[in-house]
Amino acid sequence: MGIPDINGQEANVMQVPGDLVRNVGYIMDHGIKPNGGGTRVNQYTLIMDILVENTGASAASLLQISSTNNAEGDDGDLFWQGNNFGQGSGGYNGTGAFTPGSWHRIVAAYDEAASPPVVTKFVDGIKQDDWTANQGLDNPRRALLAIAVLFGDGDHDERREMWVNSIQIRPGKITDAEAVLLGGPSAAGIPIFVAVTPSLRFSQISVAGVNVILSWNGGKGPYQLQRKVSLADAVWQNVGGPTSNPSATDMVSGNGAFYRVQGQP
Repeated sequence: MGIPDINGQEANVMQVPGDLVRNVGYIMDHGIKPNGGGTRVNQYTLIMDILVENTGASAASLLQISSTNNAEGDDGDLFWQGNNFGQGSGGYNGTGAFTPGSWHRIVAAYDEAASPPVVTKFVDGIKQDDWTANQGLDNPRRALLAIAVLFGDGDHDERREMWVNSIQIRPGKITDAEAVLLGGPSAAGIPIFVAVTPSLRFSQISVAGVNVILSWNGGKGPYQLQRKVSLADAVWQNVGGPTSNPSATDMVSGNGAFYRVQGQP
């Protein structure tokens, strides 16, 4: 079809016509119930593996929210434009990574109930912006009704041919860590779950007699506790051997020490 493979692999794709007409779009009956304390879906995440054609209109609709039938004159609500994506003033901040002619994985994670309301945008696992302009609970251009129209543009002037391999919508706003782990596009599609290992950090440090007892949470074992007498020391010294327990004991010596714990990647 004259489009590149995804990371060197052939993939099943769908063509989205770029005709400047109203009757182009795909009904998304997402099944997410209203949330965030409003009457619409205020907290959700839209993910696409997508290629935008090199030529065409200067902007191209990705999503139409404010009506359920792509009504005449009803503009789209999320657009590709200028190698970024968003909508309206302050909506297109980013690194310019969403380039046409190449496959990308884009993430728009909405929380219109947050303070401030925000849409966090990622391209290929790299954060583009926390988009806070023109947001709000039940905002008709951000919060979903029961049905939305993918690639719809009721005033039919902002369209460009596109190709999609996978589209996913999730209830709730995914975390930045989850968006990073989603990474770039894949011929196999967008994974349903992404495992995120909680950050490893000390939870308690106490002294009992001549012993210092250190506990931690997060991360993945086995763990290794290490110590320095001075931060200027070149090398961290192991305290005991690797352990699967989230705690360890060391003998107090001198005026003090610095500790760290390491887990598995």
